[in-house]
Amino acid sequence: MTIENCTKKDFLTNNKDRFGIIENPNSEEFLDICVQNVRCIGKKHIRTSIPLPSINGVLNNCHGIVSYPGEIDTDYASFRVTDAKEELVDCMTEHPGVRVTVNGQIVVRSMPNTVGCNPCPPTYIAIPVQVVDEVLYDFFSTKDGSYIQDLKTELPYIEGSCMVVQLNCSIYKDTSGPCPRYVARIRGNVVDKLWKKENIWIEGIRPYPEDSITFCDTFSPACPYDDDGSYSSCDATR
Repeated sequence: MTIENCTKKDFLTNNKDRFGIIENPNSEEFLDICVQNVRCIGKKHIRTSIPLPSINGVLNNCHGIVSYPGEIDTDYASFRVTDAKEELVDCMTEHPGVRVTVNGQIVVRSMPNTVGCNPCPPTYIAIPVQVVDEVLYDFFSTKDGSYIQDLKTELPYIEGSCMVVQLNCSIYKDTSGPCPRYVARIRGNVVDKLWKKENIWIEGIRPYPEDSITFCDTFSPACPYDDDGSYSSCDATR
């Protein structure tokens, strides 16, 4: 049975052991929930190329030298977000907006050529960059997709914001100029969402019994990374 042909109840029933559901869920019911309802969406299309520091100091008159242990592997590239924020600006003017800032790290892989070491393990290097620091003025309504002519009319209802960061990274070697460089090409979208807390009725299924207790918490962002950009371990204390 495919998900497309499943009802919500069938899907939860078929997967109740995997999802920790003890009894078969009841049919759909009306639920009253308080949520962050997104009213406006703005988008920043990212198409940027960032030169990486020069390699091993062998190039003359090139600033930003980093001692890589070998050649950069252009088949590997990774980008991870380290911090992002939004803030309302120009609220007292005729043209308010939202300043969006996204900082991150470009992770490159260097392949050493060491005598007597075959194959040599790669080295991963994280290079901090700022991807976007810009004010967004163009927003669209989630109700009908229409362009919001005057953001000031929406601001009295807006209580917060969140961002969706969708970025891909690739590495290439640019030899067109007098100073050959490896360049990181970053493409994607940063989507800014302005929300208002609202009480909403929805139709859904309550998978766990009403007498169960649900706890919520927020993870700390201070989770260490390995050099290749993957998680190593996280401090689970709260």
